[in-house]
Amino acid sequence: MSRPAPADVVSVFNDNPTWAPGFRAAGSRLRPLSGFRLAPRAVPNVSNYQQIVRMSARTDSTADLIKWWNGYRLRDIARSGILADVTDAWDEAARRGWSDDTALRETFSHEGRQYGVPLYKSYYVVFHSRSVFERLGVEVPTTWRQFLDVVDAAHAKGITPISSGGATTWESSIWFQQLVNGLDHRFYLDLTAGRASYTDDVCRRAMALWSDLYRRGAFSSPDASSTDVPGQFAQGRTAMCLYGTWNTGAFLDAGVKDADLGAFLLPPPPGGAPSVLVESGVLAVSAHAHKRDAALAVARAWLDPAVQRAWTGFLRDTSADPGVVPNVGTVRQVAAQVRRERPTQAIRYWEASPPVLIEGNVQDLSAFMIDPTSAQAAKTLTNMQHRADKEWTVWTS
Repeated sequence: MSRPAPADVVSVFNDNPTWAPGFRAAGSRLRPLSGFRLAPRAVPNVSNYQQIVRMSARTDSTADLIKWWNGYRLRDIARSGILADVTDAWDEAARRGWSDDTALRETFSHEGRQYGVPLYKSYYVVFHSRSVFERLGVEVPTTWRQFLDVVDAAHAKGITPISSGGATTWESSIWFQQLVNGLDHRFYLDLTAGRASYTDDVCRRAMALWSDLYRRGAFSSPDASSTDVPGQFAQGRTAMCLYGTWNTGAFLDAGVKDADLGAFLLPPPPGGAPSVLVESGVLAVSAHAHKRDAALAVARAWLDPAVQRAWTGFLRDTSADPGVVPNVGTVRQVAAQVRRERPTQAIRYWEASPPVLIEGNVQDLSAFMIDPTSAQAAKTLTNMQHRADKEWTVWTS
């Protein structure tokens, strides 16, 4: 059984031990605003973490604050009654101009109420090595054709154009979500809401584009590990990587200089429009928290710019508060492009549909990465739609 933390401390349960200094830094800014600082408790294994949260949330062993995922993963536990309503925190942030994300707010909702505030907000962008681009004599692409030219130039010089693992992880969804959403943002929203089919034309075109990139030699081996990519950038062995901006710090820590690390929004494929995938973690309040009122006070103050400056300064990532951008060149570049181009934003695939559906589909996408042929693409989409038919029935029953 856990005991209440000291008088001015609120516990925050999460699955990332390396974030402890960031939580403490944010907590030092929260203390004068809410009266409370943060005591992080971490379980590094994601599966174990999820199990512990679900088991402890209805007991007096639960933490005050819980890190979770938004979209359907949040709805999955919100509808079980283990989270507190934090709609007031969103209203406060909107009043104070700390968030302008009405679309993001919906992904923190269940039956019209909010059950968490944004722990972070990351964009899926193409990281690139400026020095490799310079060696290749190429510029940051602004069209799909120019992007393919960069791929071809890197391949011709024996440099991996795009590091892209995922044959055994959730990462297999990264290029699928990017291509479908880039081709047709509205269709992506309909697909992930169960209103469109994986066998529809947009999905078929997305898989054809993905297959074509493989045919061009664009990608690393599908069993590549994302943890190796920053080192490969530092060594000049790879040109690009499509990933969340939350990984910026890993590149810098691996020895890539801030001045050499660039990032850009991938230009849409022919017929598409500027759009970007967004990932947002959730800071939720446990309904059975020892210090529920204190945790709610922290949730209301979390998006305060002073707190976000401390937090994003640690993360080296963008914030749900668009006015807060850390002093990291790559992140500032992404934030500026988003402000300038105002792309439509869509929730990351991992959180965009019922969890069992996504986890099964990710396995099918991983199999495609190992055999990225037209025949395998058709089989993949058929399998994904069969699963969708089944899992949407289960979810809505």
